[in-house]
Amino acid sequence: MSEADIQALYVRYGYFLFRRCLTYVADEATAQDAVQEVFVRVLQSAAAFRGQADPKTWLCRISDHHCIDLLRRRRARGQSAGGPVDDGEGHGDGDPVADRLVRSDDPESMLTARRLMAALDPGARRLAILYFVDELTQDEMAAELGLSRKTIGKHLKKLGVWARTLLGEAKQAV
Repeated sequence: MSEADIQALYVRYGYFLFRRCLTYVADEATAQDAVQEVFVRVLQSAAAFRGQADPKTWLCRISDHHCIDLLRRRRARGQSAGGPVDDGEGHGDGDPVADRLVRSDDPESMLTARRLMAALDPGARRLAILYFVDELTQDEMAAELGLSRKTIGKHLKKLGVWARTLLGEAKQAV
């Protein structure tokens, strides 16, 4: 893969990867840094890319692993895994997961969706991104993650129960 090919990948997928990284890290500056790091890794491993997978799939895998590593390092240092969470005043930051989960004209629902995403561990967050953002089927998720379809179904069900429980606790606190 030539430098021109990598530049073309950046032009074509750079913004997409930024939005994807932002979904993981919930902070624009960190997401921008993550995209830059993804392309540093692409430069370092370009010779290993055999073209058997779609370049977008390859880039997503690199960005997912990098962002999950960032979240794990944050958690190990005792920092919030989700980065800054909007306080409701500037609710229009366009979180892709929140946008897909709730009506974008409902600021309270958007804030709730952002808080739910921020509370997820890296593995559950990746699962939510594959399902809600990438709109993969359970079979596609199973192939991507190397798990059985039944395991994916169980994880999604557990994620739904967790979200409903968390939402129920939030309503009781009000």
